[in-house]
Parts: sequence; C-alpha cells; structure tokens
Amino acid sequence: MKRRHCLTLLAALGVLARPASARSLALARFFGAYVGTATLVDEESGRLEERDLDLLIAPFRRFGFRLRTISVTLVEGRRDRPGVVRRESEAAFVPAQGRPYFVEERSFSPFRAREELQPMAGDPVRWATVDETGLHLWAFVLLEDGRYELQATHRYLVPDGLELAFARFVEGRRVRHGRGRLVRVG
Repeated sequence: MKRRHCLTLLAALGVLARPASARSLALARFFGAYVGTATLVDEESGRLEERDLDLLIAPFRRFGFRLRTISVTLVEGRRDRPGVVRRESEAAFVPAQGRPYFVEERSFSPFRAREELQPMAGDPVRWATVDETGLHLWAFVLLEDGRYELQATHRYLVPDGLELAFARFVEGRRVRHGRGRLVRVG
C-alpha cells in the first residue's frame, strides 16, 4: 500500500493525532526540562532566600500540561549545609471547558475515593493561562484566619530557557516576591 493511502486510512480510523487547540500549541513551546536559580525577598524583613530549581513542563492528557518542581532552599548559598530544605511539587492542568484558561486536575487514584476540592478548608484553587508573553499560574487560598492569599508565578521564554517572576499577596498586599532564571536542559 502506498504511503499516502496508509496515512489516509490511519486518519480515517482516528489513529493520527487530531489537531491541538491554539492554546495547546502555544503551550507546547514551554515543554521541556529546566534548571536554574531564584531569589525570593520577604517584603517585611527584607530577608533574601536563594533557591536551586529543577522544573519539568510536560504534556498531560490530550491538551493539558504537567508541572513538576523541585526547589532547594540554600543555606549561605550552598546545598550541603544543615538547614537546607527540599520541596517537591507536582500539578497537572487541563483546559477549562469553554474558557480561555487551564484548571488544575486533582490527582486520581483508583485505590482511594475521589477527593473533592475544599477551598473553604484551605485547599488551593489553581489555574493557568498561556499567551504570547508567557505561562502564568495562580493559586488562591483561604487561610485559617479567614484572610486570603494569592500567589502568581509567571514563566517567560528566553533564548536559552525561562525567566521566572513570583509574587505572594495576603489580603491584596504583596508579602513576598522573587525572580529567577532557568536554562533548558537535555
């Protein structure tokens, strides 16, 4: 069978990938592994915190993405000192039905009951957008004392990787911010 006929048959059977939505195509530019550093500033104390970052942005399901971050808070600029803290987080996002943004997909496990999001109990509500300027993630949390927190993380493509900007707001007042730079690896 000629190649053209094979491709036509595969397309008719739905074997070939369907075209992605425009936002998913814009998102694909960000897929990859990155490593780098960031500096965070506490607005009240002025204290600086340096972190090593390891970031993976990968496809998730048909048109979504998965974001995996490992953050190592350095002590005196080093990883081999007592007090170093390592944090690992992972979240998956899928397109919101009929909306121009992505929403977090709660983890699924066939071995436990489905966990519903409980924003009033402190579960973060996370969403993301992608546009010509970058990949933008937000997390909204209702704090135990009734105040709210909003975190915004923006990732901008640069020729060799990503620039990162972060801000945390409590009751609309910025309490922490940071910047970082990551290079694409592998």
